Amino acid sequence: MDFKKYLPHAIGIGLLLVVSAFFFAPNAFSGKVLLQSDNDKARGMAAEIQHYMDTEGEVPLWTNSAFGGMPGFQIYSAAKNNLTAPAFYTLFLGSDYTTVWVQAFIAMFCMYLLISVLKADWRVAVFGALAYGITSYNMDLLETGHTTKMMTLAMAPGIFAGAVLLGRGRLLLGGGLMALFIAMQIYANHVQITYYTLLLVGIYFLARLVEVVMGERKDRALAVPDAGIADGSGGGVTGWLKGALVAALAVALGFGSNLSKIWPTYEYSQETIRGGSDLSAKAGKGNGLSIDYAFGWSYGKAESLTLLVPHFAGGGANERFPDTKIYKALVQQAGRQQAEQGTQSYLYTGDQPFVGTAIYFGAIVCFLFFLGAWLVPGSAKWWLLAGGILMVSFAWGKNFDLNFFWFKNLPMFNKFRAVSMALGMGQLCAAALAALGLQSLCDPGIALARKKQALWVGLGITGFFFVLAMMLAGSGAQDEQLRDNAEIFKMIQDDRASLLRSDLLRSLMFVALAAGFIWLYLGGRVKAAVAVLSIAALSLADQWGVCTRTITADKYETKRVVTNPPMEQAFDKQIKQDKSLSYRVLDLARGGFTSNATASFFHKSLSGYHAAKLQRYQEVVDSVLATQKNFMNVIGMMNGKYIVTQKGEVIPNAFACGNAWFVKNYAIVPTAEAELEGLKTLNPKDTALIQASYASTLQGLAIQPDSTASIRLTAYHPDKMEYEYSAKTDQLAVFSEMYYSPERGWNVFLDGQRVAGGFTKADYLLRAMRLPAGQNRKLEMRFEPRSFYVGEKVSLVASFLTLLAFFGGMFWLWRSRLFGNPVHLADVEPPVASRPVAPAKPAAVPDRKKGKR
Repeated sequence: MDFKKYLPHAIGIGLLLVVSAFFFAPNAFSGKVLLQSDNDKARGMAAEIQHYMDTEGEVPLWTNSAFGGMPGFQIYSAAKNNLTAPAFYTLFLGSDYTTVWVQAFIAMFCMYLLISVLKADWRVAVFGALAYGITSYNMDLLETGHTTKMMTLAMAPGIFAGAVLLGRGRLLLGGGLMALFIAMQIYANHVQITYYTLLLVGIYFLARLVEVVMGERKDRALAVPDAGIADGSGGGVTGWLKGALVAALAVALGFGSNLSKIWPTYEYSQETIRGGSDLSAKAGKGNGLSIDYAFGWSYGKAESLTLLVPHFAGGGANERFPDTKIYKALVQQAGRQQAEQGTQSYLYTGDQPFVGTAIYFGAIVCFLFFLGAWLVPGSAKWWLLAGGILMVSFAWGKNFDLNFFWFKNLPMFNKFRAVSMALGMGQLCAAALAALGLQSLCDPGIALARKKQALWVGLGITGFFFVLAMMLAGSGAQDEQLRDNAEIFKMIQDDRASLLRSDLLRSLMFVALAAGFIWLYLGGRVKAAVAVLSIAALSLADQWGVCTRTITADKYETKRVVTNPPMEQAFDKQIKQDKSLSYRVLDLARGGFTSNATASFFHKSLSGYHAAKLQRYQEVVDSVLATQKNFMNVIGMMNGKYIVTQKGEVIPNAFACGNAWFVKNYAIVPTAEAELEGLKTLNPKDTALIQASYASTLQGLAIQPDSTASIRLTAYHPDKMEYEYSAKTDQLAVFSEMYYSPERGWNVFLDGQRVAGGFTKADYLLRAMRLPAGQNRKLEMRFEPRSFYVGEKVSLVASFLTLLAFFGGMFWLWRSRLFGNPVHLADVEPPVASRPVAPAKPAAVPDRKKGKR
C-alpha cells in the first residue's frame, strides 16, 4: 500500500485539528469549558433521571421533575440497542458535550470528507472545511450550549458524501456511509437539522437526475453509446434509480437504528405544542405549531447582508461593544452589566426579537460562492446553489411569502420553530460551493478566459451586495422611543454607522486580497498551491476575527464550576424538610412556568424549560395560570404543595390535593373550552370535570358517599407508581399526575391484573379512573411504551445492518484500490512574453588534436 498517497489527507486533517484546538485553546489545552446556559437547563430537567441512573443503573422513561410530568426520553434517551452509538462516540473522540473544540473539528472533518468525495484537491478541502467549522453560526451554538444542534450539523456533510458516492454508482460504499451518518445524526437528536439535511439530499438527487437525463439526450444526439458505470458516473437513468433506491434504504436503516427514539418522540409530538389540541379553535388547523410561534425568529431579507458584512444589523446579544459611544455613556449611568445589555439591544436593527451574534458566512466564502455559481460544472453546482438559496429563504420565515405555502403544504415543516436555524445548512452549501469554485479555477479543463470571466462575475455580484449594504442600513425596534432623547439617539446612530463602515471596509479588504491571489494565479505569477493556501489562510483570518467577537477567553470557566448544580437556596432546604413521598413545587423565584429549569435540580417542579411541552399544560398556563390572580386551586390539583414567591418566601398551598383522592361528584362538560374555563372556579377535591369525549368509561357511575373511602400513594418511581385504596362502593379517583394517553404507554394494573383502557382525562390535565369497591386493593401505573420496547428490537437489527453495509463498503474500497489522488491542482503557464529565456549554449569548439567536437 502506497502510504505517501494518503499523506496529504493526514496533513489536511491534522491542520484542521490544530486550528480547532488553538481556536478553543482553553477548552483543548486547559480543560476549561464554556458557560453554556442551555446545557445548564438540560441538566436541571434531567436531574431526577440522573438520580435514578446513579442509584439503579437504569434510565426512567418518565420524569416528574418538570411541568408536572412528561416523558423522560425527551430529556435523556434510555435507548441501548443502537449499535452505531459507539461509532458516534468514537467519531467525537469519546468527548462529552462540553468539549467544544472536538465538535468544531468533527464539523470540519466531515466537510473535508465531502469536498474530497467531490474530487477536490486536499488543500481546497481544507479551505472548505475551515469555512464550515470556524463560523459565527457555530460559535453562537457552542456559546449558548445548543450541543445537539451542533453535533447534528457537524455530521451533515458525511451524509452528503454518501449521497454523492451513490450518485456516482458506488452503491455499497455510498449506501453504507450514508446510512451510518444518518444513524449517528439522528442519534445526536436534533430532528429539525436532520429534516433540512434530508431535504438537501432530495435536491441533490433531483439535480443529479436532471444532469443524467440531459446527458443521455446529448449522447443520443451524438450517437454516443452508454459508457456504463465503469467510471463511476452512475450509469444513466438506471444507475440514478439504483442510487436513489439505495439512498432510500440508507435513510430507512438510519431511522431504524434509532426507532426506539424516533417512534416514542413521534407519539409524544402528537400531544405537544407541535401536535393537535382538543380546543376547537386549534383543532381545525391540523397538527403543528402556530404560524406565529414557528416564524417567531424570522431572519430579515435585508438582514441577510450580515452573511457578507457581519455588523450590517448591529451585532448580537453575545457580543460586546466596549468602544462604542453608547456603551461608554451607559456605563456611567447604569454600570457595566446594564451597559452591555442595553448596548446590544440598541445597536441591533434586524427583524428578530434578538440574536446571539451576527450570522456571517464570510466575505471570501460569499465571493467564491458567487464565482462558483458561474464557473462550477455539473449537478453539484445546481444542488448547492439551490440548496443554499432555499435554506436562506427558509430562514426568512414570515418575511418571505413562499414560506407560508411551505408551512401549509410541505410535510413536517410546521413542526419546527426558529426557522433561522436553516442558516446552518445554508453555511454548508455556501462553503461547499465556494470550495468547488476555488477548485474549478485550478481545473485545466476549463478555459482560462472563462475563469477570468467568473472572477469578474464573482466580484461584480459581491460588489453589488456591498452597495446594497451601504444603502439599506436599517433602524432598530426601539428607535421611535429613543428619538425623544436626541443625545442618546445620536450616539446609537453614530455607533451603528461606525460598525457598518468598519465591517464594510474589512470585508472589502478580504475580498480584494482573495481576488488578487486569483488574478496572480490566472496570470501565471503564483502557483496554484500558493494561491489556494493563501486564500484559505485569509478566509480563516476573516472568520477567526469575527468568531472571537462571540467566543472570548473570559467566557470559559473550570468544568467543575460549570457542571456543578446551582447552589441550593434557603427556601429549597426549607421545602426539603417535608419528607412526604411525592409532592410538587412551583418556584417563581427563579422564573415563570415555562422558563425555569433550575427548580428541577431540587424538586418535582411545576415549571421547566423545553421546546416541546405538553399541549394541555401550555394551554392551562396561557388560559389560567398566566391570566388569573388566584390559581392556587389549579396548582393544588397538580399536588403543588409549596409556592416560592419571587422574593424567595415559601407559601404552603392549602389547596394541595395530594397524590390521589376520591371526588364526591363529577361533571361532564361538552367541550375542551368548557373544561378549561371550569378550572377557574373548580374545587378539585370535590368535583372532577370530564370532557364528554373522554367519559365513556364512566357510563352508569353514580358516586355514593363513603366517608371511610381512602386512597394513598404507597411507592413512588418516575415510571411506576403504586397506590392502595379501600372503598365500600365504586368511586372516581383523581390522580395528580399529568395525563398522557394510555395507548402511548401508561398501563394500569388492579391487584396485578391489567385494566383495559386504563385511566381517562379529568380537570383538563389530570388522570382519573373509575375504581370498583374493595378493601386494601393494589393499583399500579406503569409507563411501558410499546413504541420504545419494539423500537429497541428494530434498532438492534437496523443498526447491525448499517454497520455491516459501512464496513462492507470500506472493505470493498480497500480491496479495489480506488482511493483517489488527493492532488488536483494545476498551475497556469505564464504568458510567453514573460517566460524567462534560457541563455543560449556556446557553440562547441572543435578538438583539433583529436578531431572531435
